Amino acid sequence: MNIPKQYGQSKVENCPFCGKRGIIKNGQGVPVCQTHKNSEILDLKCVCGEYLDLKQGKYGPYFSCMNCGNINFNKGLAMNPPIKANDSYKEENEEKSTPKEITVRSDQIDALYG
Repeated sequence: MNIPKQYGQSKVENCPFCGKRGIIKNGQGVPVCQTHKNSEILDLKCVCGEYLDLKQGKYGPYFSCMNCGNINFNKGLAMNPPIKANDSYKEENEEKSTPKEITVRSDQIDALYG
């Protein structure tokens, strides 16, 4: 039984950091989710041991190896351990967003709000 593809299911791009649907492109041109839009993919290695260069093509991102040639984007990600997001801004925002409890005495009100 052959079930034809439905509209929008032919090419689904996922975020390489978390696996959610990639709806935005980051600075490198890789489709990522909203939370990883400032993250970058760094230092991926090929099976032969060379570093992979991330490039953009007509059909989306792909990797290039000096020894092996061009490599599919998904194959390049599969050759390496899972990528962790390098979001320094995310950690800073989480620290700022945690509420802090402040106890104010009646004699300190004028100093704080005066």
